[in-house]
Amino acid sequence: MTSNVLLVEDNPGDARLIQEMLADANGDHFRLWRADRLSDGLDMLSSGDIGVVLLDLSLPDSLGMETFCTMFAHAPQVPIIVLTGTDDEVMALHAVKTGAQDYLIKGEVNSNLLLRAMRYAMERKEAERALRESEERYALAAAGANDGLWDWNLQSGHAYFSPRWKSMLGFADGDIGSAPEDWLSRIHPDDIDAFRQELRHHQQAAAPPLHTEYRILTRNGSWRWMLCRGMAVHDKDGQPLRMAGSQTDIHARKLAEERLLQDALRDGLTGLSNRNLVTHRLHQAIERLQRQPERCFAVLFLDLDRFKNVNDSLGHTTGDRLLIECGRRLGLCCRPNDTLARLGGDEFVLLLEDIDDATDAIRVADRIQRQFATPFVVDAYELFMNCSIGIALSGPEYRHPDELLRDADTAMYRAKADGKACYAIFDADMHHRAVAALDMESNLRRAIDRHEFVLYYQPVIALDSGRIAGFEALIRWPRGEYGIVSPAEFIPLAEETGLILAIGRWAIREACRQLREWQARNPGLADLTMGVNLSARQFSEESLVDQVADALAESGLGPSSLKLEITESVLMVNAQLALAKLGRLRAMGIRVSIDDFGTGYSSLSYLQRFPIDSLKIDQSFIHGMEATQEGTEIVRAILNLGQALRLEVIAEGTESLAQVDALRAMGCPYAQGYHFSRPVPPDVAAALLLSRRPA
Repeated sequence: MTSNVLLVEDNPGDARLIQEMLADANGDHFRLWRADRLSDGLDMLSSGDIGVVLLDLSLPDSLGMETFCTMFAHAPQVPIIVLTGTDDEVMALHAVKTGAQDYLIKGEVNSNLLLRAMRYAMERKEAERALRESEERYALAAAGANDGLWDWNLQSGHAYFSPRWKSMLGFADGDIGSAPEDWLSRIHPDDIDAFRQELRHHQQAAAPPLHTEYRILTRNGSWRWMLCRGMAVHDKDGQPLRMAGSQTDIHARKLAEERLLQDALRDGLTGLSNRNLVTHRLHQAIERLQRQPERCFAVLFLDLDRFKNVNDSLGHTTGDRLLIECGRRLGLCCRPNDTLARLGGDEFVLLLEDIDDATDAIRVADRIQRQFATPFVVDAYELFMNCSIGIALSGPEYRHPDELLRDADTAMYRAKADGKACYAIFDADMHHRAVAALDMESNLRRAIDRHEFVLYYQPVIALDSGRIAGFEALIRWPRGEYGIVSPAEFIPLAEETGLILAIGRWAIREACRQLREWQARNPGLADLTMGVNLSARQFSEESLVDQVADALAESGLGPSSLKLEITESVLMVNAQLALAKLGRLRAMGIRVSIDDFGTGYSSLSYLQRFPIDSLKIDQSFIHGMEATQEGTEIVRAILNLGQALRLEVIAEGTESLAQVDALRAMGCPYAQGYHFSRPVPPDVAAALLLSRRPA
């Protein structure tokens, strides 16, 4: 007898392999129908007598479980074998739970395995059809499949269990009577309610065949997984008269499934739960909270501070071992019913269930910080690690795990911003700030594409003559009805996201172009300088020197007219690399200025070695001159230091005539600030040049 096999597979190579396997497996017994789309497969299923369906879940017009559910709903009586890749095995198992007869892994299937799977699927179909036609034929087919049989007379309340049914549980034929409770009382307490519900549902007229799994108690006291299938016979009024079916031992398969699911729900490195499992537990916690609002829980989102430094300096193997040890210490802070998961990288999540209030979550956060206070010893290295913790507390507003993880993550970043090695509890303002930051980032990206940024220029004044010695270029962002956005609002975000690189490259080019334009109009401005600030990210970019060289070449500006302003803290991140990069810039003739001097990491040793031209006294010291004598002495000391090192000194933030007089009296050569001019657009700056630097 020839059986029609419907193969729904869009990959020609995989389809050809299946065809060859069928040919090898005595292909005369099979006629292959092939569709490469689900819709075509459904049409073929309707038009032909299909014995078995081989179904790929990933098709051009359908994906995943939707593919299986559509096919199963279209023809539930036709056995379906799912074809899957190794990375989709969990989904294939889900399909088997939902109604598929079996699944085969592409690349691991051979002719014998394919033939056996198809024959088994079709035999099961034949067995079910036989049950509808005749109890005897069904019993024969089930016996051939090594299943146990049961027959339940719903009118008399008696049940029949075949010898094989009893032996599967370790009993002799006479050890179990004919009462249905001899069966039902042995089903696991966690499974019995669902099984009884399935029985009631199936006894309704036109209900699908009974198909359910449960654990049942064997004679030796162990639990064994069984698959129960059955059909009901109804009278003319639709009332159930009897049910009959089979019981199949699926214990080995369930253990294999559990092992696969375990692998799918555990982090491969630390053995902790992974994102899938903690998301599932969060789903459950949210559902419980909706039923029992008094049952609070909290999510702690943890990120290791400076973990990247470990990977970069000691290697990923040491980093992985550190993560394992961190996971172990975090586990010491958990209760048995808590869920600790590693999301990936150096991020961990802890779900605390059944807590009273935020105090319980704070106690755990403090316990974690104490655990991390002791150094980690990994590969003979003593490593001091901290972690930042964000806490999100349960509430009725949460409907999905991702929302809780998002808010805990937001709070974690707040903890990092507050100084690391601490915790922060999420509140609504954090969410609003996070949304605003995302909106700002999107607007920043559009502003770069649309060339919305402009440069304003603040003059640097020579105090002995009152002439303009140069300008500092300062970026501004005009936003229509919003006005000009303060750099304080967008520069930190641009630095964090890396957008500062594109903005900074543009600023260098535009500042060079503008100064060269002014010099071309007035040859007397050849000694005028233009200061441009460099951010930490810009300075660390490998191509910085080339970018500056390109900007000079493109504009035609002389190198000595450009002054790059860098803070002390940026230089001291990696002093040796900074020394080399500054050397290359100075070799080109470019000037270098230390910005905000005195507020960062001041190292007189490196200050002497760095190839720099000038110091800019931070405005906080200039303002302090009018407050205390000590403030004046600090400014005097910086001026003396600059003179000793043969460096120009510029006083920033000069806002009053008294400050100007004091600076001039101390011999300060240059100043800039609101007393002279705010940062102004190019046309206003050009007008200032005419007034203070006439041709």
